[in-house]
Amino acid sequence: MVSFRLSEKDFSQFEKKLASSCMNQSEFFREVFLHSNIQLTVKSAPSKNLERLTFLFNKSSHHLNQIAHQLNQAHLMGKIPLSFYSSLNNALISIRDLLITEIKDVD
Repeated sequence: MVSFRLSEKDFSQFEKKLASSCMNQSEFFREVFLHSNIQLTVKSAPSKNLERLTFLFNKSSHHLNQIAHQLNQAHLMGKIPLSFYSSLNNALISIRDLLITEIKDVD
């Protein structure tokens, strides 16, 4: 059993073609998918490296945003010295740049 979804517009076109074919649905699909000479472009699955790196990037970027937000709040409230704020801010920027570089290098 094979099934798929169609929009109302696509279903309407499908019904017209099915009706004009004088076949039942099973015969129609077998003819279209097994005997037609249609060339399709098949998308390849993303590499495992890219999937893993994307997962780690998303997870770490969330945490980095939380750290940056708390750092900015502490700075605005005068709870940390400017030198400490600057050094932590620069470290966050370096981490961001490394993550972006790694994403670009993955196949």
